[in-house]
Amino acid sequence: MPFYHCKSPNLIAALLVSLLAFLLTPVAAQSKESKLTVEQQAYIDAYEAIKRNDRQSIAKYKKQLKNYILYPYVLYHDYRVNIAHTPPRVIRHFITSNPDLYLSEKLRTHWLKHLAKKEHWKTYLANYKAQKSTSLQCHYFTAAFKHGSEKLKSEAIKQAQSVWQSLSSTPKACAPVERYLRNHKQFTAAMVWKRITLLIHKKRFKQAEALSKDLSTKDRKAVAHWIKIVKNPQLASQPIREISGVVRKEAFMQATRYLASSNPTLAKQSLDRFAEQYGLNRAQYHDLERRIALRSAYRYKDEAKSLLLDVNKNGSRTEETLRWQAQIAIRESKWIDLLDTIDMMPKTEQNDRQWQYWKARALEARGDKATAKKIYSRLATKRNYYGFLSADRIGTDYKFNPKPTKKTDPKALLKKYPSLQRIKELIAIDWIRTAQVEWYHFLPKANANELGSIAVLADQWKQYPHAIRSLALAKEWDQVDLRFPTPHKTPVMQNAEKNEIEAAWIYGIIRRESAFNPTIRSSAGAVGLMQIMPKTAKYIGKQIGVKNTSVHALTEAKNNIQLGSAYMRYLSDKYKGNKVLATAAYNAGPHRVRQWTENLPEIEADQWVDAIPFTETRNYVKAVMEYTTVFNSLLHGKYNRLSDNMPRIGNKKLAQK
Repeated sequence: MPFYHCKSPNLIAALLVSLLAFLLTPVAAQSKESKLTVEQQAYIDAYEAIKRNDRQSIAKYKKQLKNYILYPYVLYHDYRVNIAHTPPRVIRHFITSNPDLYLSEKLRTHWLKHLAKKEHWKTYLANYKAQKSTSLQCHYFTAAFKHGSEKLKSEAIKQAQSVWQSLSSTPKACAPVERYLRNHKQFTAAMVWKRITLLIHKKRFKQAEALSKDLSTKDRKAVAHWIKIVKNPQLASQPIREISGVVRKEAFMQATRYLASSNPTLAKQSLDRFAEQYGLNRAQYHDLERRIALRSAYRYKDEAKSLLLDVNKNGSRTEETLRWQAQIAIRESKWIDLLDTIDMMPKTEQNDRQWQYWKARALEARGDKATAKKIYSRLATKRNYYGFLSADRIGTDYKFNPKPTKKTDPKALLKKYPSLQRIKELIAIDWIRTAQVEWYHFLPKANANELGSIAVLADQWKQYPHAIRSLALAKEWDQVDLRFPTPHKTPVMQNAEKNEIEAAWIYGIIRRESAFNPTIRSSAGAVGLMQIMPKTAKYIGKQIGVKNTSVHALTEAKNNIQLGSAYMRYLSDKYKGNKVLATAAYNAGPHRVRQWTENLPEIEADQWVDAIPFTETRNYVKAVMEYTTVFNSLLHGKYNRLSDNMPRIGNKKLAQK
């Protein structure tokens, strides 16, 4: 195919990647000047003055904005831009005066980078606070070695040794730390071996070979042979004589994991043959046994069923191995096997709606329709994918169970939470990305009992992703109107009509992909409301005559919806209107769906969905089908049943064989 469409596995993670990428890079205000207050316009002018380093104007605006809620932002940007000329006491005062403001730690990080660059180690040491950046950690070690007490030096040496061993590459800042450890005889062979082990496990073979120069000739040869085995995992199926001890065991275990992907049967035979000889303990054996079984299951290989059964019966089972054994039974319509597998699960898992539904399906298939109906009836009282499926099985109406929107006092919330005051102002001046960062730092700290009211406020401000997140944090799942908003209705409805697809389906995709954040960009590169991959946008754009498919264009809601809905139509046509397959392809790519359907005997669509190998895609399809049903109810006051949108999947001729 000329394109590939895939997103990152976690929406929250994708949101954070997007926000950090744009952190404190404000969008120029789009509001008309006449709509801005005097303070809002002064703030924008102050920011422009800071960029020009117009000191006279900056001083004037600071005086004017001293009592303005965004005044800390003025100070932050001024100190950040002019970090070299800002006195340390001023920076320290900002940090200590704004302990709850995320800008404080951002400024500290920026300052530490400057201090390290100038080698102001005493000041660095005095103002350091634990950092995620490996480079900043190494600068701290350097500062401690140069100016710390003997106790601090000793602690820094231990920390530096630990950090060095965990590096897959050595940042420039860490080179002096390595030299110090060497010169002070704190650089050991055990450290080198630990890091080499890490590098080989990450397939950084060249770095591992380079680092092995710190070892003896014999050990260098051992490293080289270890790498040879890992590069050619079938070598693990034969006796390993060139190396011994811990290195041989590590090489064997790693190679066996890789061999499991291509030849799980041979991997299991090798494990059983050499585990005792190479000194694997019980936990290591069972871990590899599970990995081999799961690798086989991911591809639905013929031997997967027996491998998983061995694992799940010998006491080393996990939630994942049981789930895969159940998925195989679902895919193959082995209803007795499925019931047996569910019985092996912990009670908490057995009571999960997924396994309750499949228990009912299995009982129904085995003829116990009365018990199955009781389970379906209970599940059908809930608004979710399995509740809707259950309602279809017994022919009852769907239950949406909405709760009325909470009444809220915006003034009281704004008075209590300065973060909300800042967010309101940032929205007013159209610094939306910065407002999003404020939201993400604020919501986890807000009073749990007020999150519902905060969600109402966020919705009123058209901050839909944060209304949704507030309710998720509060676990208020029945605020249906707030959790399923319908913004951008004009382009959604127009493109739905143009492409002859359901508007509710478009909304279902948007809700799952971005939670209505138009500027989000995932770590995989997907952009905007419908998380379009640029390559996909370019391809679809050519088909429908849209030339501007740039990343910037994809952050515009109208453009994103136009291209995303056209792609949905393309997939709908490709799969002859099968919404389940089209939805799966939207997430994982058409080539994956082809792999999951070719040579597959025809099965019910609910079986196919729960047998999708990718957890992300499996959950994605369920969510979109559920959300589409909810949006249909909200948009039209009626809904289409899932059973009407989930035809059987697979090859009918194979099923007859």
